[in-house]
Amino acid sequence: MMTTLEIPSVLSSSQRRCQVLLMLYLPDAAVTAQSIIAANGVDDAIARQDIAETRDEIQRYHRLDIVSHHDGSYRIEGTALNQRLCLLHWLRRSLRLCPHFVTHQFTPALKTALKQHGIARTLYDDTNLRALINFCSRKLQRQFECRDIQFLQLFLQYCLIQHHLGKTPQFSHIQRNWTQSRSEYFTAQEIVRHWKRRVARIPHVDEQLFLALLFMMLRTPDPAMDKHQQDERLRRTIVRMIARFRSQTGMHFSDEQGLTDQLYIHLAQALDRSLFDVGIDNSLPEEIHRLYPRLLRTTKDVLFELEAEFGLRFSDDEMSLVAVIFGAWLMQESDLHEKQVVLLTGDDQACEALIEQQLREITLLPLNIRYLSLKTYQKEGAPREAALVVTPYATTLPLFSPPLIHAVEALNMQQQEHIRAMLES
Repeated sequence: MMTTLEIPSVLSSSQRRCQVLLMLYLPDAAVTAQSIIAANGVDDAIARQDIAETRDEIQRYHRLDIVSHHDGSYRIEGTALNQRLCLLHWLRRSLRLCPHFVTHQFTPALKTALKQHGIARTLYDDTNLRALINFCSRKLQRQFECRDIQFLQLFLQYCLIQHHLGKTPQFSHIQRNWTQSRSEYFTAQEIVRHWKRRVARIPHVDEQLFLALLFMMLRTPDPAMDKHQQDERLRRTIVRMIARFRSQTGMHFSDEQGLTDQLYIHLAQALDRSLFDVGIDNSLPEEIHRLYPRLLRTTKDVLFELEAEFGLRFSDDEMSLVAVIFGAWLMQESDLHEKQVVLLTGDDQACEALIEQQLREITLLPLNIRYLSLKTYQKEGAPREAALVVTPYATTLPLFSPPLIHAVEALNMQQQEHIRAMLES
């Protein structure tokens, strides 16, 4: 049974949510509002708010739910695969945000559960686990940091309990094929062999798949060192993506290798997230769609080849992050800076909105559109940093002004070409 903190601590909202979630993951623990109040040192209202916010987060990113049962206890509900992937993320976060809670509350409770379930001590002994993790490190040719080793010790102990209870993750056909094709799959085989020698229940075949996925999720892609056939396959697809981007837009990247490497690092992890339905914390999609519609549309077009190659669909969140990478490299090419365009405003908001949308469709580059009333412009002129003034209203030029384009209801093709040349120069 989990003990409570004797002296209430002043914790941040993130720390409290981490502790709530770890409490919910402990086997046989009855987590109630009162136990959360005692553990986090908060009142009833804040405890229930923390539960609600934790629930919202794991629903959004892991397709899980926190439900209240008739006895007043809370439990996490969802697939075994999603539950393990959720703990993978939150336990690593907890080791950063609330290590004291992990060391003095979560770890002892986990070991007590291992003992109560009669699991052989040699399987969860810290010394043996560290030896097993070091063996995996050598097999994978990776160096695990101290915090990663601590995480793996705890997470493997949790997996042992889940395995003992018969709660094995299930994989789709695509997920199974992808995991089996990775080098981590053969490393996971060594852990399963270790388990087989010491447990009565023969490990389910999907336990090896999940342990491989565990190491996949911990991987930091390295464009210079990754030589696995799937890494080469991804790299070739990225090269084709960049060529397609270039042919569709007519824009070039002077350092395509640098762009290829950055896309590789991002997409290697995005593939795993997308194939295993793991969400990301990203508030960009709506803003990217509004501010850079052409860049996002072009990114979707070129990513279609990668989606077809690997049999998946990227979420809007993932798509927008790739668009940001392309946009950043376009800006980097010639030390271009975000150009400011002044749009004069009056009494025709519909026309102004149409012109703004046209302006944002003209270029792939970031564009800062600033509204300025017609009266203010006639009186004070345009801001010094403005590169261009666009107006649907007839006006006289002040003494000093950047180039001005007068659009009648909408920008014609000649005006659009002229603006694109100015903005991309």
